[in-house]
Amino acid sequence: MKALLVGLGGFGGGWYRKLRSQYADIELAVADTDSGKRTAVEADGIPFYENVREAIERERPDLLINVTPREVHKRINELAFDHKLPVFCEKPIADNYEDAAAMVQRAEQEQIPFMIAENYRTFPAVRKLKQLLDEGAIGELRSMECDFFRQRQKITLERDEVLEEVIIHHFDLLRYLSGREVSRLYASRRHVFHIVMDLQAGIQASFRCSLTSQGRETQWAGDWRIEGSLGSLTFAGGVLELVTADGVRRMEDFSDVDAPGPFTEFLRSLEEHRPGETNARDYLKNQALADYTRRSLRTGVPVDPSDSWGYGPAVIRNFLRAELTGSVSHGGEGLVYGSKLFGSGDFDTPLKFLHYTVIPPGSSIGLHGHREDEELYVLLEGSGLMTVNGRTYRVEAGDIVLNKPWWRHGLRNDGDVPMKAIIFEVGIPK
Repeated sequence: MKALLVGLGGFGGGWYRKLRSQYADIELAVADTDSGKRTAVEADGIPFYENVREAIERERPDLLINVTPREVHKRINELAFDHKLPVFCEKPIADNYEDAAAMVQRAEQEQIPFMIAENYRTFPAVRKLKQLLDEGAIGELRSMECDFFRQRQKITLERDEVLEEVIIHHFDLLRYLSGREVSRLYASRRHVFHIVMDLQAGIQASFRCSLTSQGRETQWAGDWRIEGSLGSLTFAGGVLELVTADGVRRMEDFSDVDAPGPFTEFLRSLEEHRPGETNARDYLKNQALADYTRRSLRTGVPVDPSDSWGYGPAVIRNFLRAELTGSVSHGGEGLVYGSKLFGSGDFDTPLKFLHYTVIPPGSSIGLHGHREDEELYVLLEGSGLMTVNGRTYRVEAGDIVLNKPWWRHGLRNDGDVPMKAIIFEVGIPK
């Protein structure tokens, strides 16, 4: 496999050394606009180009590694996409959220693998923390707090790039560890960058960041305190501590967890024909949170980032305009007309179906049961007789009838106008 590394400044130099020492089986070529780097690279027997397009066309690589400054990401990534090359790109995806979203959309439409080099979640201690959370070590997740304090003058809190250059890592960790998305976000900034968030499932989260700290520095992943219904997890100073009713467990050795680096994961994903763990579609949600943080700072009020979750458009179906078909229902009398508005394939939960049903006068749904499933009848119009477990009840518009597992039930229209109902069924979770 041949890789084209684009960019040798800053992180690029580190990637160059890592590729040569840890990925010796990959044939490497380099592109950088600084001609002064040519001599050293060619002395290593590596082809060097000052023009990326020329490098792609002459070397015909299998993938491109983009380690250029973020304002250049768009141009380099799109050039790679023009040649249908899988891209492994340093974060952020692009210099702004709009360009990032467009870039991700193009890669998806053209089915080009596109992954971001997010490494904080690959730290062994973070992997161990995730493992314990997934195992339910502290029960139901309730709150998450992260502090990141470093002495670093290059990027200051007054410059917006702190969001994409630093805090985006911790947005990723928050989403990775919780397995949830952020539903509400409020940010403030003075001496410390402070972000307060609500996550799905009612989880509370907060993040504090200072790049001019005068005290003890945190590790790059930050210091974490995570509270659950059965205990807590803390991580600080390289030590992970689990506190439950059974006592305190301290962990400093994390060699038992699988923690492949991001580039190894990218290569695996290509080989297995699947999205990489930090594929650009998922990582776009991190960059969206950076963009929403700016909005909150600008407006001084909380923002709702839920439209960045990537869940797709709302699903809306109109039962009044549905095409109805008639059939004998469970051996009942006459024809019952209906339309299946939703089937089991439409749901992520154990819902099985949702029907709109019209029972003409004199017709009925015969006695039947649904084994372990539960079913609800929501009566919209008309009236009739509902039989449940051998007893018959008068029901009318506005009534909601619950049929529990194994209950036998049927519905007869003994009136002069059609009965109309919404019926849905819920199965046992798999």
